Amino acid sequence: MAVPLVGNFPLQRTGRRASERVIHSTVVREVGRRIRQLRMSRSGRMTQEDLSERARISVSFLSMIERGERSPHLETLAAIAEALEVRMADLFLDERESANVEPMYRPLIDACRKHNLGKRDVDRLVSVVRTMFAA
Repeated sequence: MAVPLVGNFPLQRTGRRASERVIHSTVVREVGRRIRQLRMSRSGRMTQEDLSERARISVSFLSMIERGERSPHLETLAAIAEALEVRMADLFLDERESANVEPMYRPLIDACRKHNLGKRDVDRLVSVVRTMFAA
């Protein structure tokens, strides 16, 4: 049986491409939303100017990323994650996904967020905990 054509593409391929574009668009929009969320959660609400300077990208490009209008390269995402002092994976996690943390650890995580602890600070905190509870 012949596959119907739309333009030069088989109908089934065209449908798949359209759904891939929707998925891509959704991912780009969600990553942008998460970057904005992480930026705004910083103490003193980090500005786009601050983040763009730290990540070595333009303010306009960061703005387009946050609005889901541009899909950044991995190198750009790595620079943004470093500037926000988070793991690159955190750019893809929704706060609902981090709800999988055991309840007894939530106050510790909340305190780290409240005091805007960066990676270096968390590493120091972990070192203190290890020293306190060393056998």
